[in-house]
Amino acid sequence: MPRPTLASNRKTSTRKTVANKIADKAPNIPQSTALPLPLAPTSSNPQSNGVASSVPGLVTFTPDAVAGMMPQFSENAYAVSDPLNPPSTMPQATEAQFNQGMGIYAGTDRALQLTGAAFDLTRQRFTTVGKQAKAFGAGIKAATEFERVRADYLDYQNQLQTNQQKSTTLDVNLHRSNITSQQAEFDKVSLDEKLNQSRIDADLAKAKSRSKQSVLDEFLKQLGESVA
Repeated sequence: MPRPTLASNRKTSTRKTVANKIADKAPNIPQSTALPLPLAPTSSNPQSNGVASSVPGLVTFTPDAVAGMMPQFSENAYAVSDPLNPPSTMPQATEAQFNQGMGIYAGTDRALQLTGAAFDLTRQRFTTVGKQAKAFGAGIKAATEFERVRADYLDYQNQLQTNQQKSTTLDVNLHRSNITSQQAEFDKVSLDEKLNQSRIDADLAKAKSRSKQSVLDEFLKQLGESVA
């Protein structure tokens, strides 16, 4: 394998840092192979004090599980004491391994970016759904307030009609009272006249009685004189 130049090393320093992590003569990893990530050990007691310790459906891990999720790497294997004579025991990768590995990493990186974008889109979707729910709830509250105001308006209309009816009834009662009052005055006058007429009738009766008594007395007087 041809040795890379110093300029080439500077241009691909980042790529070689990743490539150096691949062990010498390591078997090629197919692109479709998925390596499961170790998760945090599950507790035998999923609940503490009656509260679930994990969110259902959400992958979680703790700091003590991070070490098991890291790629295998031994920094001592890359120790160089003589820069001009690097040890041949250092991990190395062939050009084919490098190209294949970098292709896998690049494809995996794109897959992770797409997955992250999907999660970002899902997060925005959930946020929008939440805003939709809030807007819908605000609409329901507005409709409820509208119905409350409408109920108050109908109560006002009913009270207005009740007051108008009471006002009409009051006007009729006032007129009835006025008529009754005037009729009472006429009734008083009529009663007074009837009383006066009764008094006159009594006086006439008395006058007739006196007249008849006088006639009777005169008759008895004449009768007595004739007998004598």
